[in-house]
Amino acid sequence: MRILHTADWHIGKIVNEVSMLEDQEFFLNQLIEKLKILEVDVLIMAGDLYDRAFPPKEAVSLVNLVLTRLIHEVKIPVFIIAGNHDSNERVEYGASLFESSNLYIEGTVKEETRKVTVQGTNFYLLPFADHVYIRELLKDDSIKNLEDATKAQLNKIKQTMNKEETNIIIAHGFVINISDDSSETTDSERPLSIGTAEYVNVELFEDFDYVALGHLHKPQKVKHDRIRYSGSILKYSKSEAIQKKQVSLVTLEEGKVEIEPIYLKPLHDMRVIKGLFKELMNQKSDDYVFFELKDENYVMDAMNQLRRRFPNAMGLEYAAKKEEGQIYKKYDQKSLKEMPLEDLFSDFYQQFKQKELATNRKEIVESTLHEIGGRE
Repeated sequence: MRILHTADWHIGKIVNEVSMLEDQEFFLNQLIEKLKILEVDVLIMAGDLYDRAFPPKEAVSLVNLVLTRLIHEVKIPVFIIAGNHDSNERVEYGASLFESSNLYIEGTVKEETRKVTVQGTNFYLLPFADHVYIRELLKDDSIKNLEDATKAQLNKIKQTMNKEETNIIIAHGFVINISDDSSETTDSERPLSIGTAEYVNVELFEDFDYVALGHLHKPQKVKHDRIRYSGSILKYSKSEAIQKKQVSLVTLEEGKVEIEPIYLKPLHDMRVIKGLFKELMNQKSDDYVFFELKDENYVMDAMNQLRRRFPNAMGLEYAAKKEEGQIYKKYDQKSLKEMPLEDLFSDFYQQFKQKELATNRKEIVESTLHEIGGRE
């Protein structure tokens, strides 16, 4: 069995006010052409098909086009589950009709997890849902968090699962190896719940031959190669700029699992560029770029000037001033009221300029402040 594991398409995603729709269409068209030559038996999309519960019409149109091409041109079964960004009911619309075309979309959680068998391999489709919903669905008051909910769902699957057969589960959530967690998250992943209640122990999935996960955007395994995140198809935040995106070609044969990363070139890469403003103005690129300027002083209209050389510039910050916003955090409200203005100004100046206020300038500041105070 050869599977192409993908996840987190986030169709309709907007990054720093820039629509990623054109990039997504470019990538998915490449993916379709790649599938035609890979001899893959099944395609998996493990949640977050859309970026939000109410996707724009352009996003829905793109998904319709891509899924139609997959079914008519590639002609392999396609499995899709809803993620935490999706609307469960909207994703599942028309699913019963699509099933006749080997398009299996599971949006809502069922009391009995859906199982589809392809070439003797069992695929269990486990869409994301809040633990409160699952508690009510299963009528199980012992469910207090997402881990409890997942455990209850998996226990029901295992009651009838034949361990002599090949069993694959498609799920969406924050699965970690609690004894040695090295999972890497990014800024564009929406929290599943408050605090640590979003985590699910990887040990719950040990009985499956392969676990196709979605939610974390960096490609990574969780304890075993057979339990893994394929990652998002594109870079969706500054924190993902250093990642090398991929989709995972999974081969299961005689109890063994082999993983081969498949890399597709994006329409635009996403990068972080550090340097002095004058140096950067001698470069140019069509990539999505976040700038970290090393200049000590602010540059007038820096972003608009940089966009002449980098038309897809996404963000700018001054590397030397990253802590500037923390200037007042070491003071509480009471100390701010009690601290002399000249001392606050000196502290601000040191943070802003990365050097102390000279004595002669300090005298000017004090004189000015006293004059203002006298007028009041």
